[in-house]
Amino acid sequence: MKKALIIIFIILCFASLYSSEPVVKFYLQDGSSKQYNLSDIESMKFSYASETLQFHIFKNNGKSLYYPAQLIDIIKFTIDKTNENRLHLWHDGSIWDVAIHEIDSILLYYTTYTAVTIGEQHWMYKDLNVDHYRNGDSIPEVRDSAQWAHLKTDAWCYFNNDSANGKIYGKLYNWNAVNDTRGLAPQKWHVPTDTEWTVLSNYLGGVSVAGGKMKEIGTSYWTSPNTGATNESGFSGLPGGYRYSDGMFRNINDTGYWWSATENNDTTAWRRYILYNTTNIYKGYNSKVAGRHVRCVKD
Repeated sequence: MKKALIIIFIILCFASLYSSEPVVKFYLQDGSSKQYNLSDIESMKFSYASETLQFHIFKNNGKSLYYPAQLIDIIKFTIDKTNENRLHLWHDGSIWDVAIHEIDSILLYYTTYTAVTIGEQHWMYKDLNVDHYRNGDSIPEVRDSAQWAHLKTDAWCYFNNDSANGKIYGKLYNWNAVNDTRGLAPQKWHVPTDTEWTVLSNYLGGVSVAGGKMKEIGTSYWTSPNTGATNESGFSGLPGGYRYSDGMFRNINDTGYWWSATENNDTTAWRRYILYNTTNIYKGYNSKVAGRHVRCVKD
């Protein structure tokens, strides 16, 4: 299999709730296809790759389940015929259990830069964590709070200057880095405009509910109760906090903040944020000196 090129589309076909084993069809990007019984692919082994594997289960009721996972070794698809023909999907210790009669289709794919499709937009699955521009020039790391507060140039930092936070939440950037003509986003990606953020929230049902659909579920990262978090969009938003314009760090585990590429005036730019205790997504503007995370969208 060619990494970053192959797209596998699996259709589970069945006659009734208690039908015989579904037929599984693999559709590859080159137009070829293969067909199996599910038991024939109970263990599918993939060579290790740095890409991220993503798959969606699309259900008959219009809802979907989304799971992105670093590609490790094995994915298993099995049927439990003792329990109303349920499909078990296993990957790296995670298990899904879904009644087969509820499933419409399953999509699996690789990407070099992991993306999740939301409406007609393609968003990166994680916040940006680069320390250089598209042309290779370095972006300065600024740790000192007083220095950060008086910056007139580009900069990045980790929350609390702790690199462990970068592995989870990515880097915080001031808006000078976001707006730099050398390009903060990788090739074929860009920092979303205020309008593109609005398109996202509208597609997810409006500002009063979009935040819940964007939040990573559970309280491993989010402060309890993480109100209304479903992550049904696949956006998987995390509460990485922010760096205020005075250089101080605030609200990790409570709030996820992201810059837009749209300025409000000479000193402020638009951003979006979601909170642990509401399903809303909020629009506002901040000082360009502030540090916020960046989530890219595909060109």
